[in-house]
Amino acid sequence: MNKLFIVLGLVILSVAFPSASQSEEESVSFEDSDESYAEDYEGHKEEHNDHATEDDEYVTKGKFVESDGKMKHCKTHEACYDQREPQSWCILKPHQSWTKRGCFCESKKHACVIERKSGDNLEYSYCSPRKDWQCSYD
Repeated sequence: MNKLFIVLGLVILSVAFPSASQSEEESVSFEDSDESYAEDYEGHKEEHNDHATEDDEYVTKGKFVESDGKMKHCKTHEACYDQREPQSWCILKPHQSWTKRGCFCESKKHACVIERKSGDNLEYSYCSPRKDWQCSYD
């Protein structure tokens, strides 16, 4: 009787968990996956890159808008991680929206800036320090 349960258990296991060997169709080549990853990455980069070249990716194309933001010099985006939108920009008007990025180091000005869309126009301003930040309600 025990042998019957053992054989039955083995049959169930072999059906539930097929052999570990893969057929040629199922096998994954690292070369193929690297190529498809590179293609996917390039497609993703093109989809989400609003600027023409990599050199000017972090150069704002908008109009500067004076705000309560403070000029902070930077060389890398990491320098802007402790920043956020100006307090006067925290509540957007119905015709305004954020771009895909928060505060970033603008390549030409070497300052932490943030962009927003206002109607059909792109605007930017200096960021504000996150510490002691409070939204300025109209």
